Amino acid sequence: MPLPLKSLMALTLLTALFGCGLTSTQAVYEEVRAQEKAKAVGTSAPPNQGLPRYDQYQKERSVLSPESR
Repeated sequence: MPLPLKSLMALTLLTALFGCGLTSTQAVYEEVRAQEKAKAVGTSAPPNQGLPRYDQYQKERSVLSPESR
């Protein structure tokens, strides 16, 4: 295999692996929130019950966390 082709394949592989590691805490939170919402479909739970949006969660969390020293 020619060297440029090996370099291109290595770069492609590294880029793909790097992209897999970019899962943010917000993405994980929103996925859990979506799963909880999907589980509630067809139950007697009110539609507004459940996890808040990530922005609201972060705001509440920052208020409850102890001050940085």
